Amino acid sequence: MAVGLTIASLRYKQPAYCETLCTGAQPCRTGQCKFGEQRAGFPLAFVQDVEAGSPTTGWGKLGLEDYAYANLGAFTLNVAFYSLTLWLFQRLIRRVFSVIRA
Repeated sequence: MAVGLTIASLRYKQPAYCETLCTGAQPCRTGQCKFGEQRAGFPLAFVQDVEAGSPTTGWGKLGLEDYAYANLGAFTLNVAFYSLTLWLFQRLIRRVFSVIRA
């Protein structure tokens, strides 16, 4: 379950919406991102937009080609985080049911 939750956390992207590439010295507007700025994963981002690794239409935003460069260390820490969270939740549920039975 922890691996599944970690993979599901890829839906959490920061910044959330990157539609076009932002270049130049001017600040980016809403919907624009710089190379490598968009990341995915929670609590640690383990997938990042790779500079010029995407087709030109995907520069500045995550695409399927970016998942090949996932940070396995951050992925492992996310799995550990979700494992601990599920274990604590299981313990809490058991404790609640033991109190209800008593």
